[in-house]
Amino acid sequence: MPDIEQFLTSLRAIEQAWTMLDAVAGAGDAPSIPDIETAARLGAGSAHVLVRAADLIAPSDPERAHSLLEQAVALDAAPAPVQLALARSFRARGDEAQASLWLRGAMLRARPDGALLLELAAIERDHARAIVDASQAFPCRDAATAADAMKALLAHGKRKEARIAGMVAFEAGARGEDFLILYSDLLADTSLHDDPPLPPGPLGMPHWWNVATRAAQVRLGHFYPAAPLIAQTRTREASDRWIGNDGLGRYLKYRIDARNPLSWIRLGDGEARFLLHLHPELRTTLPEREAQAMAAQIWFAWFGQDIGEIPPARMTALGARLEHAIRNADLLGVSNAERLAGDAAHYGFCAGLETCLTTLLSDRPGMMFTDALAPVALNEQDPFLGSLLRDLDFLGVISPHTDLAGRLQRHLNIGTVASYDLPGETRLARENETRDRGTHFPEVYDRLLTTLSVPRPGAVFLVAGGLPGKIYCDQVRALGGIALDIGALADAWTGHNTRGPLFETATRQQLPA
Repeated sequence: MPDIEQFLTSLRAIEQAWTMLDAVAGAGDAPSIPDIETAARLGAGSAHVLVRAADLIAPSDPERAHSLLEQAVALDAAPAPVQLALARSFRARGDEAQASLWLRGAMLRARPDGALLLELAAIERDHARAIVDASQAFPCRDAATAADAMKALLAHGKRKEARIAGMVAFEAGARGEDFLILYSDLLADTSLHDDPPLPPGPLGMPHWWNVATRAAQVRLGHFYPAAPLIAQTRTREASDRWIGNDGLGRYLKYRIDARNPLSWIRLGDGEARFLLHLHPELRTTLPEREAQAMAAQIWFAWFGQDIGEIPPARMTALGARLEHAIRNADLLGVSNAERLAGDAAHYGFCAGLETCLTTLLSDRPGMMFTDALAPVALNEQDPFLGSLLRDLDFLGVISPHTDLAGRLQRHLNIGTVASYDLPGETRLARENETRDRGTHFPEVYDRLLTTLSVPRPGAVFLVAGGLPGKIYCDQVRALGGIALDIGALADAWTGHNTRGPLFETATRQQLPA
């Protein structure tokens, strides 16, 4: 069997050949013959490379194409899928020497893949570090195989190699529950983080925050049984305390016309993480490190700052003010039964939120509820909430979009507008968010609560302010106004899709400038 460095060198040459052929194929009608020839030489040990080179060169040199195909046939080896299947069969039988032989052969005859290298590392454990290091230079197209390799390496005590395999698998999309918990536990050993360095997470957050938060969600999902919570939400949706999407517009129109003070706020998985952070009794199943990551990640997404920078007294006061806003709301947007049953990526957080609300609202038996995602449906039925806002004498807007109030004013013939401007969430990723990072709380928050003015009873305010937005809604209500928590809909109206596929339709309906 060739030594490991010779084998890895051959794999790198084959991947280089594939990369060159991809570039030739993407160049259009005039393929570079010299590049094809170079790729054929580099990948001469791979029948797949030779077949691909022949296909690209055939229109201009059919004779050379035929020669390359004959060269491919002359390799006289079983196809890669057959060798891979045989390697796995040998491994299942406990014959690791034969498994290694056939797995190497499969990789030399197909396009190299980081996942298969990790699988090899779990077999050739004497060379595991060299192999997992090399795996990072190749695409990983099979996250499940990479995740299984991490588990196998961990079982054999190869913790550093398992950490690298876990990183590759996670970046490739591995999200299995067992994998997330094992990988999160591995990352709890901070001595492994710098060898090699972990990649950045979303929005520049630490990679381990992302992993630990996902693992926390899994553990919470196991802790809170789904069946009783889903039954509870279905009972709520069947009651007269639930306002469905078809009746929400009429309800809000009635309240606006009557000029009755109103706070409509919505709670989702983000607010759930914050409330779980405030109430340790709701997250006893979580290791402290995952609990910290869960809070740190959502705080950074909202404010672009480290949650540890906030004095504990300010954090406690913010939590108390949020809970007051929740209890004081007239209409509360929450997760519906369909989401609890189908959103595996957020169920644990939402279940924790439902449990928290059961206690928090015990003295509010008449609280009205609607779907937390109702603004999306309302906007599809009634673009820019035109039937609610058109021809109003006044509209207040609390949002990170300085031009939103003026655009609504012009489009909907609104008399006077007032704009209270906020730093946006980190995910908006504009220059403003970079410049104003960390200023929303407490600086802007304190100033807005002091300066907020409601010009008359029943004056309408649109609020898009993340976590503090719930408190701003409560303040508007306390001053006699009507607060509608539209959240990321404000981003969509101004051309920023910060919530993915759910907001694609809303983003296409941009307000005229």
